[in-house]
Amino acid sequence: MEAMAELIFLDLEWNTTFYRNRSGERLPFHELLEVAAVKVEQATGAMLDSYHSYIHPTVSRKIESRTYRLLPYEREELRALLADAPDFLDLGPDFLHWCGPAPVFVEWGSNDVEVLLDNFAFHRLSFDADWKCEYFDLQYMYQKLVEESLGCQPSLEKAVTELGLDTDLDFHSAWNDTYYTILVYQAMLDRFEGLTMFHRPPKRKGVPPLWEMELGTFDTRWACKNRREILQPVCPICGQPLLVGRWLRTTPVEQVVRCKCREHRRLYLAVTVEQEGRRWAGRAAIYKEAGPFAERYRKTARKIQESGRRRSGGNREQNAG
Repeated sequence: MEAMAELIFLDLEWNTTFYRNRSGERLPFHELLEVAAVKVEQATGAMLDSYHSYIHPTVSRKIESRTYRLLPYEREELRALLADAPDFLDLGPDFLHWCGPAPVFVEWGSNDVEVLLDNFAFHRLSFDADWKCEYFDLQYMYQKLVEESLGCQPSLEKAVTELGLDTDLDFHSAWNDTYYTILVYQAMLDRFEGLTMFHRPPKRKGVPPLWEMELGTFDTRWACKNRREILQPVCPICGQPLLVGRWLRTTPVEQVVRCKCREHRRLYLAVTVEQEGRRWAGRAAIYKEAGPFAERYRKTARKIQESGRRRSGGNREQNAG
């Protein structure tokens, strides 16, 4: 993707409360209590400008016990900070103006921007017609690049400690956590030359696979197909070797092959790739009822057959002439 000149590192703190909608349903709502954001130069990690404010709660004046346990404030201290703060109806438009018309947010995790947008929607604050935002999960990037594992999601404190960064400030304050997230980003810039931002792949919908596997990262797009698990696939149900058909490239980042198991009949093996900086990450999955994978495979196969028939027809006409 194209490089962005400026990123906005964002962290929020909120109080989970409940409200009743027009139908009388009791629904949860994450009401913002604190917002902290820092504009950062993407190429260097230099901090350019900052925004920080506490937010006076209006949906629920009661702060839940869990919120007090998470935040590094004494009860009376937090109450005083919130009592003198603007409410979201005043703060929201001001913060939006500071962000600009097309902000690119960076957060640790994948909740903060969603909660921010939910607060705008709850308070019926609208955006300009051409306003848009993009956001990246630095926690996911850290897992992929530094830990090289998508197992247990590391806390921000764990990442800061693993990188040997100073931990003089308390965690779970929006301002402090924004600062720590920037420090992690700066450390990653130092470690990975030419670091570029990348997204977490979207969750796949449809029938779950019988088997799936992260294939690792490679210098070229389809080098992951040289893995033994792809060259010599086995049925995930019975463990017997699969008879592999013809690989078809169904999308620019997906290849699918139809396989056959003597006992369990037709299976589909799909390999998908995602660009991460200058390298490619691969994933493989085997499906019994493949849904969209099978449909794309059949559609691609039909196109190849029709193209072949047209070429054959043209060759016959030339020979006849």
